[in-house]
Amino acid sequence: MEIIDSHIHPPLSDGSNYNWFPESLAITSSIEFVSYLKEAGITKCCGAVIARPKGDDYSANIARMNQSALEFGHKLGDFYMPGFQLDLTDPDKACSDLDYYYHKEGVRWIGEMFMQSLNQNALISAGAFEVYDLTQSLGIPVSIHNSRMNIISQICNGFPHLNVVLSHVEMSQGDLMAWLDFVRPITNLYIDPASNITSRFGLIKKVVSEVGAHKVVFGSGFPIRCAKTAVASYLGSGLNDLQLESVLSLNFKQLTGLN
Repeated sequence: MEIIDSHIHPPLSDGSNYNWFPESLAITSSIEFVSYLKEAGITKCCGAVIARPKGDDYSANIARMNQSALEFGHKLGDFYMPGFQLDLTDPDKACSDLDYYYHKEGVRWIGEMFMQSLNQNALISAGAFEVYDLTQSLGIPVSIHNSRMNIISQICNGFPHLNVVLSHVEMSQGDLMAWLDFVRPITNLYIDPASNITSRFGLIKKVVSEVGAHKVVFGSGFPIRCAKTAVASYLGSGLNDLQLESVLSLNFKQLTGLN
């Protein structure tokens, strides 16, 4: 079965990455990174580099992450699709970069936009809206790490042709239905449930039954989270073959235009 992981984080070019416990299980090269994903059954992956800001030059940090993603993509070829970070504080440069990398490097995915390096209110700033306008015209989906419904609804409603993937929603049992009720009616909103909760027995089946398999996109969060555990959670979730195919590959293909 084809499995496309929409939510991985490649290492920075200096070799550093977000593996929390490298002393226990180290990933020291792109070969090891890919080998682990392939052992999990993943056939293609996508996602942006994330890094906590170094210094005050936010634009330089964004450029550093994007360059690392592109270099990783050049090493891995078709197995990895670069995810792009955006500097919403400089919309002119963000739009210029996005247009360039869309046409020259085949970038077809934004994010996960990393909230530890971005003020959440920046997501609904005038500059951000300029960027979303271009993004929706190019047909590029945006993956956002955000748990504020008012922010997500402003983006989705203001840009109805912009496909938004909501990542890292930490859905507890108490607020699960509130989130599913929120996602269900917004036609351009998709959900990538955080992989630390998908192992809960019955949760994936519940999410799919409430919002539909067409609105769920598989992502592991590797190497912060375990790709093998994430894959196993979906394969053992009780979804039928058509639902699994939608969640594990077809939805991503539709969002990105991947053949």
